[in-house]
Amino acid sequence: MLTAIIVSFLAGVTVVVSRTTNARLAAETSLLKSTFYNYVIGLTCSLLVLFFLHLFISAQFSGLSLPLQPWSQLWIYLGGAMGVCTVSISNAVVTRISSFYVTLLMFVGQVFAGILLDVIISHTLSLGILLGGTCVAIGLVINLWIDKRQQAKKFISSRV
Repeated sequence: MLTAIIVSFLAGVTVVVSRTTNARLAAETSLLKSTFYNYVIGLTCSLLVLFFLHLFISAQFSGLSLPLQPWSQLWIYLGGAMGVCTVSISNAVVTRISSFYVTLLMFVGQVFAGILLDVIISHTLSLGILLGGTCVAIGLVINLWIDKRQQAKKFISSRV
């Protein structure tokens, strides 16, 4: 259990660090170059992990087959395109918004996208997750509103 918590925490750290690094690279070079290098490094690391996993645990999954329906093959390719869009938008936004707010916005987006997918795929709606996501979204809006008010007060007091 502790290992899963530590790995989850480290995964979150890597997301924030990679997003910040990509945004800085985009500011130094360009949005397209940053996205390209993000995918090249990601592909290289993924291939290395796949290679080592294949060496160590391929015997355990030798009989595993994943049947693909024709419509699911299209979604596989759209996932890559959506990833490019997500990385590009993230690189453009991170330089303008604090990392804290970007993380919260992505979390809220993931929660509500997950709820939407649950409704579409399994025709179920989890009220607990909906309530939790709504509470986080309301907290985010309140926090943004308070920050804007404090910035406005600082601006006014510096002008006087």
